[in-house]
Amino acid sequence: MSKKNVYLIAGHGENDWAYVQDAVKSLGIKNPAAAHIGTANGDRFIAVERTIQAMNGCTVRLAPLAPHHRDLDEAKRVLQESDVIFISGGEVEDGMTGLPEEIRKLLWQRYEDGALFIGMSAGTIMLGSAWPHWDDEDNDFENAYLFDCLGFVPTIFDTHCEDEGWPELKKAVELREEGFTGYGIPAGGMVIYTPEGKMEVTKPLDPFTNINGKAEEGEGSW
Repeated sequence: MSKKNVYLIAGHGENDWAYVQDAVKSLGIKNPAAAHIGTANGDRFIAVERTIQAMNGCTVRLAPLAPHHRDLDEAKRVLQESDVIFISGGEVEDGMTGLPEEIRKLLWQRYEDGALFIGMSAGTIMLGSAWPHWDDEDNDFENAYLFDCLGFVPTIFDTHCEDEGWPELKKAVELREEGFTGYGIPAGGMVIYTPEGKMEVTKPLDPFTNINGKAEEGEGSW
């Protein structure tokens, strides 16, 4: 099977779950199976329940990966059997820490096999290439470093932080090479990343490019 579009939803918008429904409909499958990855929020029940409600017509199952009830065999089974893999919001670093290497490799295999991936908020960031870590974000902002995300889309995204001026995205861009561009997806927006490497957007993005080690607003490469 060929790769599908990757749906990257910012969150905090009225159309968020309509985007999810449209993404699922794009498969053209009656009653598709969907997996919910909730490592970014500790597999909160309310987040799973919301996904089930939004994916009306899907059979939604949790891939149990949060530390308090992790079952890797069951998580692998759910992911292998799913047509849709939804990665929910929360804390990006928690989300990535909760995905052991064997699960990351499986997710890439599922992507190559044609599973449909949808991210929302932190889930969208996790589908990008990297994100910054701080030991103390408030008092040690300059000593950040990047950690790897899933890398389905070869750039860095931030989501719904336009009112704060995208500080984490800017720091991430500054930690990359000269000329690198990362993108802020405003609240209520979505990016569709195609197998051909193109981005289709529902709202204008906020791009920042590394110029002489500083994140400068720009037009970006898409």
